[in-house]
Amino acid sequence: MRWSFPSNNKGDINGIGNSGVETFQGTPLKSLAREICQNSLDAALEGKTVEVEFMPFALDVDEFPDAESLGKAFRVSLDFWGIQSVKKATDFFERAIKMMESGSIPFLRISDFNTTGLKGSKSEYNTPWCNLTKSSGASDKAGTSGGSFGIGKFAPFACSEFRTVFYSTLDIENVTAFQGISRITSFRRKEEDDITVGVGYYGANNNQPVYSQINLDPHFRRGKKQTGTDIFVAGFRFYSTDWKDSIITSVLDGFLYAIFIGKLVVRVSDVIINKDTLPALIAEYQTSLTESADKYYTVLSSDDTVWYKVDFKNHGTVRLGLIIQSDKHQIEMHRKVAMIRKTGMKIMDRGNISGIIPFAGVMLIEGEKINDFLRNLENPQHTKWEPERMEPKSQVPFARAYIKELVDYIKDCLEKLKQDSDIDEIDPDVGEYLPDESDMDSGDDNHETESLPDTIKSFEVTIPPRNNNKTSVFTEGDETTTDDEKGDVVEEEPDSGAGHKGGSERFGSSGGGSSDGDGRGENPKEHHKSLVGITASKVRIVCLNKEAGEYSITFVPTSSAENGRFDLFLSAESQDYDAPIISAIGMGQPPLTVAGNHISGMAFTANTPVRLKVTIDYRDYCSMEVKAYGNKA
Repeated sequence: MRWSFPSNNKGDINGIGNSGVETFQGTPLKSLAREICQNSLDAALEGKTVEVEFMPFALDVDEFPDAESLGKAFRVSLDFWGIQSVKKATDFFERAIKMMESGSIPFLRISDFNTTGLKGSKSEYNTPWCNLTKSSGASDKAGTSGGSFGIGKFAPFACSEFRTVFYSTLDIENVTAFQGISRITSFRRKEEDDITVGVGYYGANNNQPVYSQINLDPHFRRGKKQTGTDIFVAGFRFYSTDWKDSIITSVLDGFLYAIFIGKLVVRVSDVIINKDTLPALIAEYQTSLTESADKYYTVLSSDDTVWYKVDFKNHGTVRLGLIIQSDKHQIEMHRKVAMIRKTGMKIMDRGNISGIIPFAGVMLIEGEKINDFLRNLENPQHTKWEPERMEPKSQVPFARAYIKELVDYIKDCLEKLKQDSDIDEIDPDVGEYLPDESDMDSGDDNHETESLPDTIKSFEVTIPPRNNNKTSVFTEGDETTTDDEKGDVVEEEPDSGAGHKGGSERFGSSGGGSSDGDGRGENPKEHHKSLVGITASKVRIVCLNKEAGEYSITFVPTSSAENGRFDLFLSAESQDYDAPIISAIGMGQPPLTVAGNHISGMAFTANTPVRLKVTIDYRDYCSMEVKAYGNKA
């Protein structure tokens, strides 16, 4: 057994900026926890509690599998990229060599139990094993599964100082297999006079796995009947840091319900996350929770929670738990509902239910048919339901109505609960006058509690000067005023110097005051148009050239708009990431502007396809999403 780095056969030379790995560099530990737990739940054995362990250990370099060959690859790569003066690459290999020469290699072992294991290790393609180790952008998951092996498989590599991971499995067919994968860079081998492709494999000949288990952690051995998968992250970057907190909070936020019902148990070093330890952990990590796990735990555990149950459209059971803020609740309710599918993973937070009633809720999608239906509407990162994904397209209106009816059920139950509760707030049912969303918006919608005063007070209104540094946030489907800091739309109009029409009477001024004016004077004044989300009747993204990162985008808008903008995202199992756009060319479009993951300068005509050729800094197959905005004509 040895490390093998295949030749690129005079093809691409791959640098250190592996796009899949770079995607997770922003939140490596949080992303690792979400991707791992989701995949383990997807592979759960029927009726069994899935157990996942995150355990650190150190391995003497003499016990590291073929350390000599991997170390040599690091040194040769350092020379190769040092000649080209690529600092990021040389820094990476200098750190890797230093760790290798230290004599002790830190590892993180991630093991799951009561799962099927990685099946299909003896097949060449389209199996869980092959999709994880060899394929890109491939998946064979279906039904109620929560995810797929897309770019999410790169999360462990982002946590490795070596960009190296070992996989080992015992599957339900009693097949064992292991293989090491090192995603470093291309380098020149003088003895063969060639350049490698940039990915190395540890195992049998012809880059095949070895059909036994690998035992790297000296304190761990998988039992003969303990099916599951072990992932060993070599050169664990966070070994000497307080890495546990990030893993624990990510598990609490994303998989609270699965843990609460005993479907999932996670051990993070010496911390066990299960239904018995939840209360103490929620209290301990409350200030670190970013997705309101503390509020949803109150809903799940409180005696004050009122539960509703319905056979939704004869598609199976949906249960909804709601709780209204009262004086005895220490946690302030945030007016959102956690939408949780059958796997036990939270899909999203649903807001825009009520702007007045302080409440929190949990909706449990339990029925098989409704799970299957909603999975067809999920975006690739599994954080939203989008009716436009329905096939055939003639069924899109039905999907929109389906989602709307689900949201209306939440509103109806909340209204009933409000009438049955003794609360002081007056709810004018603001949601009735807001546009219904065709999808489940996960954006923030923090509202302040309002009340009607008993007396009328006189007051004076002053118009503050415009703050030109203000930056607004885009929200799909909602009109949002934006500034021009990142290329958003700005209008210039002359300023007449006259006061606002009717301004002196309206604001009690005696005239001569400095009101904003209507913008028709001599001095030009910036006015910021509102950008709105542009929906599409059809979206198609096709890979033209994987090695060059070239894709074609076809987008058919349902309405006309000017000053159009695309936001492009790479999709993982549980979230999305900004696509690193290099260039964009529009067919029949004016010259386009590229900044980050934004493409601006387009014009949209209703039912007329917009076609772009986009180049991104990602050299592999991937799932992508596009969101469109513009000023409606």
